[in-house]
Amino acid sequence: MAHPFDQAGRLWRARVDRAGEYDAVGESNEYSPDPWSSFICRSDYDRARRLRDDLVAGYRGRALEDVFCGREVACPSGTCYVLESRSAMDLDDRSPDRAAAAILGDLTLVHGIGEATERRLKGRGYRTVADLARHPRYRREAARLLDSVAKGNTCDLLEWIGRRHRRSDPLLLEASRFHAPEDFVFLDIETLGLFSRPIILIGLARVGDGSITTRQYLLRSVVEEEAALTAVLPDLEADGTALVTFNGRAFDLPYIRERLAYYGIPADLGMPHFDVLHFARRRWRDSFASCRLGALETGVLGVGRESDVPGRMVPEFYDAYQRTGNPGPLVPVVEHNRQDLVSLARLFALLRGDGDGGA
Repeated sequence: MAHPFDQAGRLWRARVDRAGEYDAVGESNEYSPDPWSSFICRSDYDRARRLRDDLVAGYRGRALEDVFCGREVACPSGTCYVLESRSAMDLDDRSPDRAAAAILGDLTLVHGIGEATERRLKGRGYRTVADLARHPRYRREAARLLDSVAKGNTCDLLEWIGRRHRRSDPLLLEASRFHAPEDFVFLDIETLGLFSRPIILIGLARVGDGSITTRQYLLRSVVEEEAALTAVLPDLEADGTALVTFNGRAFDLPYIRERLAYYGIPADLGMPHFDVLHFARRRWRDSFASCRLGALETGVLGVGRESDVPGRMVPEFYDAYQRTGNPGPLVPVVEHNRQDLVSLARLFALLRGDGDGGA
């Protein structure tokens, strides 16, 4: 299935007026759950408002369960609603030998070795970190790094590489090759604003058997937030899981931790974490004016979105649903999140150099 909508309730295509002046919309002129909303351009804001109104008109009298092909999931803390969809995609297989070769070939990972010292050491026959195991000065730390590589301990390796290099270093992506494709969990959330406000949609995706499967936990009411958080934890805490996000190090993961703490839900979210934003900036910062996910989706992947809702206006669309009970405003929110997950996975594949970028 391509989308989490039933056949009769295909995504409502609103008329989008391309004209309009680009003026900043002040907080007095719009729903303003957080300060970011004041930066929405006037034309984008007006188009989104028209989209919202058209969706309310187009889905009047329909129930949420009639629009979305989902299922109710029960857990000890309550129930939540889950949508699933699938599309074609692939990632390269696990390649621990390639990952080990890339990491062990960088002598600067050993404390005290800079680029100049690395050149001198390689000139004396110390070609890899394994060779340093016989060096009188560097052998002790080299042995520790060798042990982490031998165990494929990506948590330790990401921390180790991060201490010696920037968060955008390609060596961090190479470390991801210790993981099989099915180990990666792609995560994206939609919220009602800044921290301390509820999460209204948690999107997870996994790649395997030639396809990417998205699972979206949609809150029919904010009272389902605790249940949704509880329901996603098994995916996030499973052995071998590696998390992939776009700006998730600064936003998604801290936000989830904060909401879990609010409900007193214990969680160990110390899995390896690959934040694609850092690698994307390194790769494309000189090619595009912006490295936002939407900009890279268009410029790199060639994907255009029809009738998309700006991320900053998701709270207003959800508020319209809550006030009216009309599921129409949720349709582009769900599709926005689903496309974010697919584009995130494709960019990750492209940055790793996996075949044709996972397409």
